[in-house]
Amino acid sequence: MKKIFGILIVSFVLFVSCTNDLLEPFTPGSLTEDVALTKSSDLVNLVNSSMNILTNRADYVFSSIFTDEAAPGFNNGGQGITEDYVFLMNVDNESARIIWQSQYFALARINRVVTFADKVVAKTPADQQIINRSKAEALVLRALAHLKIMSYFSPNPKDDAALAGVLADRVILTTEKPLRVSNGVFYTAIHKDLNDAIAIYDANTAPAYAGISKTYYPSKVLAQALKARAYALKGDYPNAETFANTVINTSGITLANTQAQYNAVFHTHSESANTEVIFRLRRTVQQNVQTTNLNNGWVSVANRRNGSPFYEVSRALYNKLAAVPNDFRLNTIVHLTGTSPSLIDPNYATATDVRNSDIIVLQKHGGQSAVTAANGFNPDFMVSRLSEMYFIRAEARAAASDLVGVGTNLKAILDARFPTPQVLPVFANPQAAWKGILDERRKELAFEGFRFIDLKRIGTLAGATLDRDAAEYASGSWSFPAANPTNLPLSSFKFALPIPQVEVNGNALIQQNTGY
Repeated sequence: MKKIFGILIVSFVLFVSCTNDLLEPFTPGSLTEDVALTKSSDLVNLVNSSMNILTNRADYVFSSIFTDEAAPGFNNGGQGITEDYVFLMNVDNESARIIWQSQYFALARINRVVTFADKVVAKTPADQQIINRSKAEALVLRALAHLKIMSYFSPNPKDDAALAGVLADRVILTTEKPLRVSNGVFYTAIHKDLNDAIAIYDANTAPAYAGISKTYYPSKVLAQALKARAYALKGDYPNAETFANTVINTSGITLANTQAQYNAVFHTHSESANTEVIFRLRRTVQQNVQTTNLNNGWVSVANRRNGSPFYEVSRALYNKLAAVPNDFRLNTIVHLTGTSPSLIDPNYATATDVRNSDIIVLQKHGGQSAVTAANGFNPDFMVSRLSEMYFIRAEARAAASDLVGVGTNLKAILDARFPTPQVLPVFANPQAAWKGILDERRKELAFEGFRFIDLKRIGTLAGATLDRDAAEYASGSWSFPAANPTNLPLSSFKFALPIPQVEVNGNALIQQNTGY
């Protein structure tokens, strides 16, 4: 932690805006924070800079490769196939390091917004409202970062006594070496931040962000959605359902219900206002670079067969998506038509060269609009969508053994993802209901960073395991014996990532997770 915050003091002058002038630098005349943060626009820029740090694809990519969403692509040159894909996890794992550090890098800036929002003197009453809104946005982002840390690094997020991460609810000095605290402490801090943010939003009169632009900024709706997510992670389903209901019934947001609208959410970000998205981390054309673009976590150049995909949609996931005809999500996730589309081999299971005969190209993030080039379109990072709230309601119904209620909430999503109303899902028992929820979350939230955490928190309730097709790890052209999903039971300690070695090097007393 000392290492992280020391780096951030040096880089503190690099403020970045999240508007169309995203790369315009803000350079204070002094490194002294009291001088650097003196007006509302400084806080706005620092919030935007924090969100820019959070646009890190590591957890989106890791979650897909370590589990069963992605499989090695025919152009794979070694990326991940000796590490994450074969479940190799240790203190030097790069994915774990980046997930940990990116959250704490952002928190270092977020905490300065929270602290200095109470010190900056407003020029006018309207200016005070902008200051207050910046503080609310920072509080929501702080809760989001802490929630992600706990989700990945806690051995058991349902246990208040289990360890989470280092609580960063203030500006931490470089001389400090804080230890990890319990999940209970994390949950208390997360809900306090979200409650405080909601109270500020309720009283705030700053001009509202309009149209799709409002999905680029934390909001009261996002705070409510994160409370639902946090309660679901804890297994507190009465409270989770309360906040999921609030979002569904009062946000004014509706599910995308056509192929065009669903594609627009992910491929062009041109969906109608108040459709599907609660919050996204925005990317601009000026930021287009292969090392940070979201889609380039799976392809080198473009989302097509000739775009050098080194990871593809897994066969097991494709089979789930294609099982029922006309599922919008299949065409959104898989590049099936147009320039250099996927190759779908109906006989893949017995193919002698499945690596080259069955190429299932991922296009969810950016579709065919994504271009890895200077000033080219690169996709935003989806953080929260309305469909997640319906899933949380379904989980709450499963926890209450209301199997009809589970089916009703899943049907609400399915009806929006097919051109015609779907049959109400029916479940014989609670475990089957949990499995139905997990399977639908897998299709709906694929490649959005949920799968690892979903398996961790509800996989056992569903009686589930990782679902990889043997053609992708035990065939003549793809032979990775260690990638057999039996090598990663859901009881594995690896579902709690290790505290990175770089953190331990700077803070020798920090508690490590069991198994590392």
